[in-house]
Amino acid sequence: MSSRRFHGWWIVFCCFTIAVYGWGFGFYGFALYLVSLQKAHGWTPATISSAITFYYVCGAFLVMQVGDVIQKHGARPVVLIGSALMGLGVLGLTVLHGLWQFYLTILVMIPGWAAMGGGAINTIIAQWFTRRRGLAASLALNGATCAGLIFAPAFAWAIDTLGFTRACVAAVIVMIVTLWPLAALTLRPKRPDEHDAGDEASATAEPAGEPMSRRALLAQPRYLTMVGAFSLGLLAQISFIAHQVAFLEPTLGLKGAGVAVSVSAFAALVGRISIGLIIDKVDRRGASAAVISVQVVSMIVLLNSSSVAGLYLGCILFGFGVGNLITLPGLIVQQEFPRRDFARAVSLNVAVTQLVAAIGPTLIGVLHDMTGDYRASLIACLTLEVMAATLVLIRPRSTRFAA
Repeated sequence: MSSRRFHGWWIVFCCFTIAVYGWGFGFYGFALYLVSLQKAHGWTPATISSAITFYYVCGAFLVMQVGDVIQKHGARPVVLIGSALMGLGVLGLTVLHGLWQFYLTILVMIPGWAAMGGGAINTIIAQWFTRRRGLAASLALNGATCAGLIFAPAFAWAIDTLGFTRACVAAVIVMIVTLWPLAALTLRPKRPDEHDAGDEASATAEPAGEPMSRRALLAQPRYLTMVGAFSLGLLAQISFIAHQVAFLEPTLGLKGAGVAVSVSAFAALVGRISIGLIIDKVDRRGASAAVISVQVVSMIVLLNSSSVAGLYLGCILFGFGVGNLITLPGLIVQQEFPRRDFARAVSLNVAVTQLVAAIGPTLIGVLHDMTGDYRASLIACLTLEVMAATLVLIRPRSTRFAA
């Protein structure tokens, strides 16, 4: 069957759309919610941030389950129900009267984040692609990057123009009108006769039996080196992203820092597409180390630059790796574990890395407060990235699969 008619590419487009709204409402949106709720209720940033940490920590436990749920019940109900809960939670933010209601709203949003995040998207893509899974996953997860490039600025403009309540209602309506029909029509099971070009030729024998338990996965050295590497890498990455504007603002000004963030996001888009075009032809652990090493170089540039040009260069290099760290683990799992373990292994990786990364912004903030500037914080990020790039190259002996 030709790739032009292969339904999997419609799945990629649908997953791209899911990622736009998932990261738009469930990741980038929190920076906007923080400002709006602070103005509306007088809550301190620390109070609101503690609820956001609660969101990520609790969400990690649902993310662990999402791969298994999709395997059992299919992607369509998971995405439709999850996006409905995400939208309901966003609407709930507009009618809060007390802090306890904020936490209740967060609980409603958590299943939406699990159903629209990296674990879910990687699982859906894996059901359709084998040989070109790297390209497919990269294209789908570019929706997360576009959420930062397009959705978040548009949402911010709507809040500033229409007010928080009307902007949230309008954004949720847009999501329902565009995502629901697409998901309902597109997210169907794969038929036995449907194959991407070359998938049949690349298939290998699969061992029989039930998927490994999460405990058994965590006992696998090759799995631990992968999860450990990407946990450290994402810890450094999320930490810097959370403080990027504050670090750049004294030199670039607020507008200049905002431009630098946009430049980083565009570099992330270029980086994910570039890696997606080659990842199915190269060693995936080696590629992961190379991507993380680019961010190591970015930290070195930022630590040693006081000029505008140097800071922008550092942000471009840093942005190149952003996003690839949520795509690459699933591709390593594909090579090193049988198909039966894929959904559980990827979901568990996303959950663990999310739990670890959740402490990053607080950790970097504490280092800043202790030293009075961001130098120690950048050195900490640099150290974490060197450790991640080294750890991902540790290759305990294992069977290779094309799952």
